Parts: sequence; C-alpha cells; structure tokens
Amino acid sequence: MTVNHPTYRLGPDFNEKLDSFVRKFLDEGFDLFSEEFERVQPFIERARRAGKRDDNDLRQTEKEKYLLELVSFKIYDELNREKFNQCQSTLIVMPDCLSIHEKECEKVEKSYGFFCKRCLPTCRAYEIGDLAKRYGLKIVFSKRKLAEQIEYFSKKMDDLSVIGIACILMLASGMRTAAEVGVPARGVPLNFTGCEHWNDEPFASDFAMESLKAILEEKYGPGN
Repeated sequence: MTVNHPTYRLGPDFNEKLDSFVRKFLDEGFDLFSEEFERVQPFIERARRAGKRDDNDLRQTEKEKYLLELVSFKIYDELNREKFNQCQSTLIVMPDCLSIHEKECEKVEKSYGFFCKRCLPTCRAYEIGDLAKRYGLKIVFSKRKLAEQIEYFSKKMDDLSVIGIACILMLASGMRTAAEVGVPARGVPLNFTGCEHWNDEPFASDFAMESLKAILEEKYGPGN
C-alpha cells in the first residue's frame, strides 16, 4: 500500500542527516562569525563563576543559541517581508537600552508602553523619532509583556505591522510573539548590548540605522 504523505516524511537515515547538518551549521557558523562572537564564550564562563543573579539564565545562554536565534531572526524577517509590506500601519518597538542616558531618560509611561520625549538629539531613540516622523509612524519602548503591548496597538492602529529593534537573544523571540497575535514583524538586531544584564555599568546600545531605513524605504519609499 502506498501512503501519500501530506508534508514531510522522515526516512531511516534522517537522524544521521540532521546530525551532520547541525554539526556543519555550527562549525561553519562559528567560523564565519568568529569576530562577532569572540567574546560570547568568555562572558558565559565569567557569568557561571559569578554569584547568583535573577538573570543568570539569560547571561549564561549557550553560544549555540546566539547563532540559532540570529539565523531564526533572518528567516522570520524574510518570511514576513511580503505581508509586512502590505500592511497599512507600522509600529517601531525599541529597547530601553537605546537611551544614551537611561536613568535620566524623560520617556513617559502611558497605556502599554513608554513613549520617547526626544529629550536629547544625540540619543538613538531621538534619531528613530526623526525617521518615524518622516513616515508618520509611531515609536514605543518595549514592555516585558510584549504580546499584550502589540495586541493593544493592533486594536488602535489599522492593519498593523511591527519593526522590532532588539538584541540577538530577544529579536527572533519578539518576532514569534508578534506572529502569535497575528502581526507581521521585521527586525533590526542591536550591534551590541549595553544594558544591565551584560554590563556592570550600563551604557547605550546601538544598531544599524541604515537597516531600519532600508526596511521603511522598501515599504513606503524615501519618505518626506
């Protein structure tokens, strides 16, 4: 009897193929991104020797997950691209760590998010505000309950799409959360992390502004 399989079928040599693929993926990935990831393993080892902290699990994230989440972000970004471009509204969700003076930041808390007051022109959040203004978009700092935040704005804004700016370990996760509430998301990874999870003395994180501009120009054109 012939069985018609609707999607995939695992053959007898599937495990061997998968093991070989994963080993090759990790080996080639860490070789390709050796400069970008050179400090990850030493940090993990220091975090394991440090005292107990509430964020130990995050700080001790295995380097393999950095690579996995980076690739996941890129795949989700490509899969969401067409649907994202078709949506009418766009919300930019930023991390708190973009603020160059986080403790003195004048952001204002409103329903489901902190909003940038654009108090310092040299702050990256201020620059994002300038870019968003050109396109008539809203920007907001992310909340821990991201699903509730996105659902809130989805009800307030017609046909919503989201651009998330976040670190490697948070970006793909946030895009998955957006998908779960029916909102297509694209993303821009932070170039490095400056927040308190990774630094004794936090400082402003940064990202590639050109990547954000490219996403908006692809969807809306050059802007006003």
